[in-house]
Amino acid sequence: MKIAIKLFALAFALMALSRDIFAQVTATFRPANSSGLEIFFLKDFDINSPASGPPIFFVDITNNDQGEHTITLTLSLESRRSGQLSEGETGQFPLPQGRLTLSNNDLFSSTGQYRLTRYQIAEDVVDALLKDILATGKLPSDVYTFRVQVAVLDAQIPSVNDILEIRVSNPKKLDLIFPGSPATGRSDDCPEIFTNLPQFRWESDMRRFRVVIAEARPGEDPESALNQEPRFARVFLIGDPGSANIIPGQFTERIEFIPATSFQYPASGESLTLRPGRTYYWRVDGLVETSSGPFQDQSEIYCFRLASLDDLAGRRQQLEFLLRNILGSDFDKIFGEGGELVDYQPTRITVNGQAVTLADLIAQLKNISATYKGYRVE
Repeated sequence: MKIAIKLFALAFALMALSRDIFAQVTATFRPANSSGLEIFFLKDFDINSPASGPPIFFVDITNNDQGEHTITLTLSLESRRSGQLSEGETGQFPLPQGRLTLSNNDLFSSTGQYRLTRYQIAEDVVDALLKDILATGKLPSDVYTFRVQVAVLDAQIPSVNDILEIRVSNPKKLDLIFPGSPATGRSDDCPEIFTNLPQFRWESDMRRFRVVIAEARPGEDPESALNQEPRFARVFLIGDPGSANIIPGQFTERIEFIPATSFQYPASGESLTLRPGRTYYWRVDGLVETSSGPFQDQSEIYCFRLASLDDLAGRRQQLEFLLRNILGSDFDKIFGEGGELVDYQPTRITVNGQAVTLADLIAQLKNISATYKGYRVE
């Protein structure tokens, strides 16, 4: 009988101990924009009035215990370059069983039981930061860290912490390189190229792009032409599928992943076919996530003309004539019957890694004919 009582007492003690062990409070940050923020506008988070903008983050506070707890919450903001910017603490408030979700607007509100009643700003640091902010309307490029700490006041439960990092990069570079030149609306001003599968190239510090290509139409300006079907429209993301955080339905166009800011026009399967003798416009939209939502930064519009079949045939004959003069007997070894490049049809031409037109290549070949020393096919 005594043994049974002791076992029952031990079991009861273990149950009470396990209840204390598994009774816990957790705090987890969630960004309001799961794709991350690259630009942070001052109007969306005024550090002196931070509840005035849209939600930036959510804090999920979970009570896995069976009863209610009394807690306080401390929130701080710091930047990697400037250090501590601000810190605030709420008053005591009840945390019922389950999950309580608070946004930054709840915490920075001037009313409500979850507001930060003691909110201090590091004025010397913030004053220096505000000079940059007011000049651009954006937070300077930096890593901004929100830190939350939840203290349980009525139980022996350790305080819980979590952090949220926002990496503001402020990307702004978006320059088209090839093919073409800035569109004036006149077809004669558009550079001529000699392939219907050009390699489109641009330079940018962004990572998401929408490329639009359309044929020039009589009586339409370049902008109107790019808004009409049929056209080529595709979203390109730098990296691989595992590195991109894409929300289902975020883009209506087809998505492709590319290693760098360039792609070759597809050989088939597109609604827009590039045809000799016609003029085309193209533009790149940089897709950037901001604190106000998605933002498109548009490049200027470029145009190019595909050489007509007659022009192309003449250029090829001129190129063959030059190559025969430069290569001599090596020409037939390369392009003749059984040669390494017999019937070879190039889709693009590069010289020292830079894309050039057939006309550019012919001009350069004229200058190197006297210095030819040999060839190598790669």
